[in-house]
Amino acid sequence: MPRTPPPRSLAIVSSIRRFVALLGLFALLGAGLVPLDATRAYEVQTIEVSEAGFNPPICRMNREFVRFKNVGNEPRRIIIPSLFPEDPPFFDTGVLQPGETSNEYKSENGGSTVFVDAFDSSLRGTVITPVFVPKWDTQCTPDPNLQPPVPLCRKSEHCLRLPAISADR
Repeated sequence: MPRTPPPRSLAIVSSIRRFVALLGLFALLGAGLVPLDATRAYEVQTIEVSEAGFNPPICRMNREFVRFKNVGNEPRRIIIPSLFPEDPPFFDTGVLQPGETSNEYKSENGGSTVFVDAFDSSLRGTVITPVFVPKWDTQCTPDPNLQPPVPLCRKSEHCLRLPAISADR
């Protein structure tokens, strides 16, 4: 008895399954062949913090991640203050010991964000991100010549501190 061919609908379903499997294989292999460029991932900008302040004091970056590195001799805590003093800060690095780097903060919105050292509120740094354009040239490189001030001698009992005296001539 001669075999009858399968109905046409089963043949179509079988060929569609093969096509979908082949398409999935190409999608998996093709993703590994596409080069990654700067538009597909965020960069992380690092701002140095010390007794001298934020380095750089103004960081012009894209809507990326920013983190803080304590390059000074004392602990630092970087925050974005809340609107009301009794509320917790919007962002808090926690206490950064000398040499430590903070967790990252994603700057998603355009504009400027002011970061403050919670231990010394006179130290402020600003991150500026684009508002009307999607990207711009980043200018957030710390100045290598900026050095934190020499720490006062606090650990030694034999340290002599003299007051600074000025004289008019």
